[in-house]
Amino acid sequence: MRLLLILSESWNDRTRPNNNMTNWFTGFPGLEIWTISGSGIRPENRCCSHHFLFHENKMLKSLFTCKPVGEHVILNQSDISSVRSNEGVELSSNRTLKKYLASDPIRLCQDFVWRFGKYNLPALRGFVQECNPDLVFSIRTATIKTCRLETIVSSMTSAPMVVYTGDDEYSLQQFFLSPFSWIRRLWTRSWLKKTIPLYRVIFSQSERQMAEFRRDFGSQTEFLVKCGEFSKEKIHRTVGKPIQLIFAGKLYCNRWKTLGMVAKAIRAINAEAHELLLQLNIYTGDVITWRQDRLLNDGVHSIIHGSVTPKKLEEVYQNGDIAMHVESFDLRNRLLTKDSFSTKVIDLLASGCAVMAVCWEKHAAGQYLRAKDAAMVVNSQNEILAILRRISRQPDLILEYAQKAYQCGMANHQRHIVQKQLMDCFQRVINENKNHSGVD
Repeated sequence: MRLLLILSESWNDRTRPNNNMTNWFTGFPGLEIWTISGSGIRPENRCCSHHFLFHENKMLKSLFTCKPVGEHVILNQSDISSVRSNEGVELSSNRTLKKYLASDPIRLCQDFVWRFGKYNLPALRGFVQECNPDLVFSIRTATIKTCRLETIVSSMTSAPMVVYTGDDEYSLQQFFLSPFSWIRRLWTRSWLKKTIPLYRVIFSQSERQMAEFRRDFGSQTEFLVKCGEFSKEKIHRTVGKPIQLIFAGKLYCNRWKTLGMVAKAIRAINAEAHELLLQLNIYTGDVITWRQDRLLNDGVHSIIHGSVTPKKLEEVYQNGDIAMHVESFDLRNRLLTKDSFSTKVIDLLASGCAVMAVCWEKHAAGQYLRAKDAAMVVNSQNEILAILRRISRQPDLILEYAQKAYQCGMANHQRHIVQKQLMDCFQRVINENKNHSGVD
């Protein structure tokens, strides 16, 4: 089976570790993968060699020069080993400009660039024809960039298309004060109305969003998240003193404020007991503001350690007790992330720790973990103090939920289970397309 992936960003494991593509397709039997990427950053992965790249900076220049953009790059394993991690770096990946480029007006300008920039259509058509895919798989969150790429590619091949989405793409249940955000939302939504009929199956990590697509478009939908490596030997059988709570990840979308609620509750419990019963440890590569440092880094009850490698993080979890997933409780970020299912959730289930999710009640990951009884799920600020106080008094609860996390992972997220789900869906869609086309 030959699979053509449409990606918004480069498939680069060095700069984007643990991404879904490598997670799903490593060791996938009988599959050859080609990619089209809306990025000029050089790919670096062990799953595919043929890539068609669109460089963002060149796309901007094409508005003025009319010079078409896009090139076919073939990378074998020796090429990948020698690629510098910053090769093909783009303006939008410059860390010093990230905060500026994240502003709504700039993002709208980027949408404009990708909508009206000049694609090298003959070269892209040649790439698609050489690939001759059995299936097109678009992995994205909806943007003007991806919607336009999907439309173009679908006109160049008769292969059916399936898509995967990780966030709320279509609903108007959002809270934006910026008119630029609403312009972007409505513009992308109008594109989606045209492209959704192209999708034979929509993979999503949100039951709410799948129901919306089925209701509004009659779409076929399937639930899909990443897979994990689950080991019975990792399951914790003792609880530390103090009990170690571990959060690893970014602090954006006001996650740091939720962590601040956890830290405040821990300080209160430790003060009541006149001893250190609980301790929050935060591992993040984010630049810490003075407010975040004051709230989260007192050196005793709550400590910020900085970032660690994925391998080192496994050791951190082994020495911890509770692995945490947190999201914001403020209205804007609740709505913005309601359909998100962080890729780290599966890593938490595989960590050997008990899992605690602190998020509002309609958050997709929280709903899933509660339905599977795989984690301690906290849905309000008032519940945080109660559950932490209960844990401090009943530490065996941690061992119970460590076992439940493992059981959920084994039942639903082993690699062979997820890969079989994908292969069965791919084969079904391909066969349906052949039957519809009258091909033997």
